[in-house]
Amino acid sequence: MMQLREFARHQGEFHELDTRIVAISVDDVGHNRNVWERVAQKQFPVLSDSGAVVIRQYGLLHPAGKSDTDIALRTTLFIDAQGTEQWRRISETVPDIPKADEILTRIRASS
Repeated sequence: MMQLREFARHQGEFHELDTRIVAISVDDVGHNRNVWERVAQKQFPVLSDSGAVVIRQYGLLHPAGKSDTDIALRTTLFIDAQGTEQWRRISETVPDIPKADEILTRIRASS
Protein backbone atom coordinates (compact mmCIF):
# COMPACT_ATOMS: atom_id res chain seq x y z
CA MET A 1 0.00 0.00 0.00
CA MET A 2 2.97 2.30 0.57
CA GLN A 3 3.71 2.23 -3.16
CA LEU A 4 0.15 3.25 -4.03
CA ARG A 5 0.30 6.17 -1.58
CA GLU A 6 3.62 7.28 -3.00
CA PHE A 7 2.36 6.98 -6.59
CA ALA A 8 -0.66 9.10 -5.64
CA ARG A 9 1.67 11.80 -4.26
CA HIS A 10 3.70 11.75 -7.52
CA GLN A 11 0.68 11.57 -9.83
CA GLY A 12 1.49 14.98 -11.36
CA GLU A 13 4.97 13.84 -12.38
CA PHE A 14 3.60 10.68 -14.00
CA HIS A 15 0.99 12.78 -15.81
CA GLU A 16 3.70 15.14 -17.14
CA LEU A 17 5.41 12.08 -18.66
CA ASP A 18 2.11 11.06 -20.30
CA THR A 19 2.06 8.00 -18.04
CA ARG A 20 -1.06 6.55 -16.48
CA ILE A 21 -1.06 4.42 -13.36
CA VAL A 22 -3.44 1.51 -12.98
CA ALA A 23 -3.38 -0.79 -9.96
CA ILE A 24 -4.75 -4.31 -10.32
CA SER A 25 -5.51 -6.49 -7.32
CA VAL A 26 -7.03 -9.92 -6.76
CA ASP A 27 -8.99 -8.46 -3.85
CA ASP A 28 -12.73 -8.00 -4.15
CA VAL A 29 -14.37 -4.83 -5.52
CA GLY A 30 -15.32 -3.51 -2.07
CA HIS A 31 -11.78 -3.75 -0.75
CA ASN A 32 -10.34 -2.18 -3.90
CA ARG A 33 -12.82 0.70 -3.74
CA ASN A 34 -11.65 1.39 -0.21
CA VAL A 35 -8.01 1.32 -1.38
CA TRP A 36 -8.88 3.64 -4.29
CA GLU A 37 -10.53 6.15 -1.96
CA ARG A 38 -8.20 6.04 1.03
CA VAL A 39 -4.81 4.90 -0.24
CA ALA A 40 -4.68 5.96 -3.89
CA GLN A 41 -6.66 9.08 -2.99
CA LYS A 42 -8.73 8.65 -6.18
CA GLN A 43 -5.66 9.62 -8.24
CA PHE A 44 -5.71 6.48 -10.41
CA PRO A 45 -7.90 3.41 -10.86
CA VAL A 46 -7.59 0.39 -8.59
CA LEU A 47 -9.12 -2.49 -10.50
CA SER A 48 -10.41 -5.75 -9.06
CA ASP A 49 -9.26 -8.94 -10.75
CA SER A 50 -10.76 -11.29 -8.16
CA GLY A 51 -10.68 -14.19 -10.62
CA ALA A 52 -7.00 -13.42 -11.38
CA VAL A 53 -7.73 -13.43 -15.13
CA VAL A 54 -5.49 -10.48 -16.04
CA ILE A 55 -2.83 -11.36 -13.48
CA ARG A 56 -2.68 -14.91 -14.84
CA GLN A 57 -2.30 -13.60 -18.43
CA TYR A 58 0.82 -11.71 -17.36
CA GLY A 59 2.20 -14.78 -15.58
CA LEU A 60 2.01 -13.10 -12.19
CA LEU A 61 0.32 -15.80 -10.17
CA HIS A 62 2.30 -18.06 -7.88
CA PRO A 63 0.60 -21.46 -8.05
CA ALA A 64 -1.11 -22.88 -4.98
CA GLY A 65 1.16 -24.37 -2.42
CA LYS A 66 0.25 -25.79 0.95
CA SER A 67 -2.60 -23.31 1.37
CA ASP A 68 -4.47 -24.44 -1.79
CA THR A 69 -4.68 -20.79 -2.83
CA ASP A 70 -2.87 -19.11 -5.70
CA ILE A 71 -1.04 -15.94 -4.70
CA ALA A 72 -0.60 -12.85 -6.87
CA LEU A 73 3.02 -11.78 -7.18
CA ARG A 74 3.71 -8.16 -6.21
CA THR A 75 4.75 -6.70 -9.54
CA THR A 76 5.35 -3.31 -11.11
CA LEU A 77 4.94 -3.27 -14.92
CA PHE A 78 5.62 -0.56 -17.46
CA ILE A 79 3.55 -1.01 -20.59
CA ASP A 80 3.98 1.51 -23.38
CA ALA A 81 1.23 3.23 -25.37
CA GLN A 82 1.28 0.40 -27.94
CA GLY A 83 0.60 -2.17 -25.22
CA THR A 84 4.13 -3.61 -25.24
CA GLU A 85 5.64 -4.49 -21.91
CA GLN A 86 8.86 -2.49 -21.51
CA TRP A 87 9.94 -3.90 -18.14
CA ARG A 88 8.71 -5.58 -14.98
CA ARG A 89 9.89 -5.94 -11.45
CA ILE A 90 8.58 -8.73 -9.27
CA SER A 91 9.19 -7.85 -5.64
CA GLU A 92 9.93 -10.61 -3.16
CA THR A 93 9.47 -8.36 -0.13
CA VAL A 94 7.78 -5.05 0.69
CA PRO A 95 11.12 -3.17 0.94
CA ASP A 96 11.94 -4.42 -2.58
CA ILE A 97 8.93 -2.66 -4.13
CA PRO A 98 10.28 0.11 -6.39
CA LYS A 99 9.78 3.70 -5.29
CA ALA A 100 8.13 6.31 -7.51
CA ASP A 101 11.49 8.01 -8.21
CA GLU A 102 12.91 4.76 -9.58
CA ILE A 103 9.88 4.24 -11.80
CA LEU A 104 9.95 7.85 -13.03
CA THR A 105 13.67 7.49 -13.87
CA ARG A 106 12.95 4.34 -15.90
CA ILE A 107 10.11 6.04 -17.76
CA ARG A 108 12.29 9.04 -18.60
CA ALA A 109 15.07 6.73 -19.83
CA SER A 110 12.68 4.89 -22.15
CA SER A 111 11.35 8.09 -23.75
